[in-house]
Amino acid sequence: MPTSKLYDIAIIGAGCVGSAIAQRLSKYDIKTILIEKESDVSMGATKANSGIIHQGYFTTKGSLKEKLCLRGNELIDEIGPKIGVEYERIGAIFCATNKIEHETLEGEYIKSQNRGVEVELITELSRIHEIEPQLNDNVITILHFPRAGIIIPFELTIALAEHAMINGVELNLEFEVVFIKRDTENDVFEIHSDDGKKIKAKTIINAAGIYSDKIARMVGLEDFIIIPRRGEYILFDKDSLPLKKIIFPTPTPASKGIVISKTVHGNFFIGPNATEIESKEGINTTSIGLNEIIAGARKIIKNLPFKKNITNFAGIRASTHQHDFIVEESSIPQFINVAGIDSPGLSSSLAIAEMVEQILKKKCGYKFIKKGDYIPTRNKQILLSDLSEKELSEKIKENPQWGQIICRCEQVTEAEIVEACNGPIPVKNTDMIKRRLRPGMGRCQGGFCLPKVMKIISREKDMILERVTKTGGKSFIVFRRTKLLSSEVIDKGDLL
Repeated sequence: MPTSKLYDIAIIGAGCVGSAIAQRLSKYDIKTILIEKESDVSMGATKANSGIIHQGYFTTKGSLKEKLCLRGNELIDEIGPKIGVEYERIGAIFCATNKIEHETLEGEYIKSQNRGVEVELITELSRIHEIEPQLNDNVITILHFPRAGIIIPFELTIALAEHAMINGVELNLEFEVVFIKRDTENDVFEIHSDDGKKIKAKTIINAAGIYSDKIARMVGLEDFIIIPRRGEYILFDKDSLPLKKIIFPTPTPASKGIVISKTVHGNFFIGPNATEIESKEGINTTSIGLNEIIAGARKIIKNLPFKKNITNFAGIRASTHQHDFIVEESSIPQFINVAGIDSPGLSSSLAIAEMVEQILKKKCGYKFIKKGDYIPTRNKQILLSDLSEKELSEKIKENPQWGQIICRCEQVTEAEIVEACNGPIPVKNTDMIKRRLRPGMGRCQGGFCLPKVMKIISREKDMILERVTKTGGKSFIVFRRTKLLSSEVIDKGDLL
C-alpha cells in the first residue's frame, strides 16, 4: 500500500457538526480532512431534522446545551449570510392549555429572562390569536421567543462543507471507518476504511453522530453510549396551512413535544415524536408513531389538511444518558469527542465548532495561523426563483438549458441541475441533486422529474443510466430497458 498522506486533523462525520468544524478550521493553515461513510454530507441525523434555530429555551442551567445553543443562535447571523444560507427568524411559541402548563411556561419565562433571552409571556387571548391564528381556542398562554427561526438543515451542511473545501479542506466520501490504530511512536492515528484505504492524522475529531460511540470504542474509549432515538414527521404541501410561527406544546422532561412549523421553502410539517429504539438504522415510520404525531398536533392547532400530506419520514437522534452534549478531549491524547448532539444540535453546531477550535488551541497545542488566501464567503448557486423575467430571458439566450423545466413542482431547470452536478462536492446520485435543488421534494415526490434528473446525471457524469443510483451504493433505480428484458437471459448476479 502506498504511503498515506499525513493530516493534522481528521474529522469523522460530515453532518452539520462535522461540517461546521471543518468550515471553522478551514481559515487556518492546518491540513484537515473531513471523512464521511455515506455518498454525501448531511446523510444522518442532519438530513431528517426539524430545521429550527432554537433560542436556548428549556435547557438545563449551566449545561453545554444552554451555552452552545445561545451562542449558536448568534453565530448564524454572522456566518449564514457569508456562506449563502437562507433562514428566517419567524419566532417560536410554546402553548399552554391548562393551569399546570401555564405554570411551567411561567417558570421558563423567568429562567429565560435570567439567561438574557428576549422572550414574552402572553395570556391575552386576542393577542395570542393575533400572533398565531391557527391555534386552538383551548390555548390560554403562549411563551413567545422572537429570535427563533427556520433553516434547511442539509442546505446549511452543504454550504459549510463546500466553504471548507473552497478553503482547502479535503472531503473523503464513502469512507466507512472500521478500524483505528494509534501509532504512539510517531504520535499519529491510522484510520482504516472498509475497502482497505488508510488515512493518517495527528488529531481525530469524532463527530460521527449516531456512531460516535462505535468510533470511540475503536481507540479503547467506553465513556458513553449512544441511545438511538427515532423521530417521525409528516410533511405537507406548500401553502397548505398559513402558519406564522414555530409552534410547540408545553415540553415534558423527555421531549419538547410535537412541533408544527413551516419550512423556508413554504411547506409545513408536524413532528417529531421521540422513541428509543435499538437499531441505529431504524428510520422507518410507524402507524403508532404517526398517530401520536397527529394527536399531538391536534391538541394545539385547528385544522390539519391531510389531503395535502405529501410524504412521511423519520430520523435518528444521538442521545446519551448524560442528557447533555459531549464536547471534550478524551483521555486519549489528541482524540476529541463531539457526541450526544441531539436537540438543539443544529442550532448549536456553529458554536460547537467554535468550542472545538478552543480545545485544539488549549489542549492539543495547535497554533492557529490564518491563511493569507482565505476566502471568507461562498457564493450561493443562482436559482430560477432568484431571477426576474428579464434576467431569465438573458440567461436563456446565453444557455437554452435555462428554458428547460425539469421539475415543475419546484420549478427547477436543466441549467441548475447541470451546475449542481459539477459543484465542489461530486454529485453521483439523484438524492444529492434533490438536497441541492429540490427536484423530487414537491407534490409529486419525483414521479415526473426523476427520469429526467437521472438522464442529466448520466450525461454529465459520463455513466450509463443503469449505474445512476438514488442514494449511492446499490440503490439502483433502473436495471435494463424494458424492450431488452424480453430477449435476455438475466443472471441473478446482475441484480446485485
